[in-house]
Amino acid sequence: MTVEPKEEWAPGSAAFRFRIGTRSDLPHCEKLLPAGFRTSSVIRKQLIQLWERLVAADAKTFAVIEDLEQTYPANIEAFGLSVFVTDQFAEEFCASPRPSLPALVYERMLAGEHVILDSQELLRANTTTGINIVALHFGMRNEDLADARTAQVLAAGSAAFYFFHSGYCVNWVINEVYGEQAAHYMEAGGFRLVRNFQKETPAAFADISPAHYPYLFLLRRDWIEPGAVNPLSMLLSKPAPPRIFFSNTERRVLERALLNESDAQICAGLGVSVDAVKKTWRSIYARVSRQASFLIPASDLGPSGSRGQEKRRHLLEYLRTHLEELRPSSPRPERRHQG
Repeated sequence: MTVEPKEEWAPGSAAFRFRIGTRSDLPHCEKLLPAGFRTSSVIRKQLIQLWERLVAADAKTFAVIEDLEQTYPANIEAFGLSVFVTDQFAEEFCASPRPSLPALVYERMLAGEHVILDSQELLRANTTTGINIVALHFGMRNEDLADARTAQVLAAGSAAFYFFHSGYCVNWVINEVYGEQAAHYMEAGGFRLVRNFQKETPAAFADISPAHYPYLFLLRRDWIEPGAVNPLSMLLSKPAPPRIFFSNTERRVLERALLNESDAQICAGLGVSVDAVKKTWRSIYARVSRQASFLIPASDLGPSGSRGQEKRRHLLEYLRTHLEELRPSSPRPERRHQG
């Protein structure tokens, strides 16, 4: 009998996926902060509490990259945290940039200043003028971008970034990275370097390793030309108006379903009962049957089971390429005709 040789993974390969981060992940993510992140001891002591405030807000994205072959929390390989900031903060910062952008956001939060959009502001900005994203952190276990395993983490991180930000009406993306490796990576990806802080004020970084020098990158919607093979074009192009206008609760359930979470996992992630999730699915199907009957005809709104799974599959396939349906939106009120 001939024995087939066993296939082996290449050295450094792993199975990664991304998911929505939770409060319990925060202490583990803190250990993955980039070495170049500089802030005061006051902020360091309150960082977890600041993150808890952000995680509870709507105007943020929090993704965790995990290794499926490891157990929690050792499986957390990287995390990304972004916030949607006010026009005033974005304009003031871009007019006079300074190093340590994440620390500045935290300083303003601790001072009680209004930096992060609230839910209504996010809805209004996303449906009118657009939002401004500050990428606060992308932390990894291994910061060497030349490492094969790190390259896989970056690929998963890029996929997570586009999933959690596509479908928004984005004006600016502001991102501070550390070291020449990371700066080159950002430039190669199409971001524009707007400040090399060490080059401008070398004395201020005399005690900092070159691997930790801060570089400020910026993207604006009007800088990116439309292109079918340009992922930044897809991210920054103004999305089509949504058709369905899901509620906040419905969007949260659908986002997790798109990440292949079961109903039990959705219940745990949202802190609600199984009955609450089932009720939300019924609400979703009823809304879709009214707003987009081509996806789920009203005649197919039967009981759960195989038909329910088929309805879910068709709906999720549509949403994967129409992420604007998962972003804050509201239908425009119909104009009343003057009699």
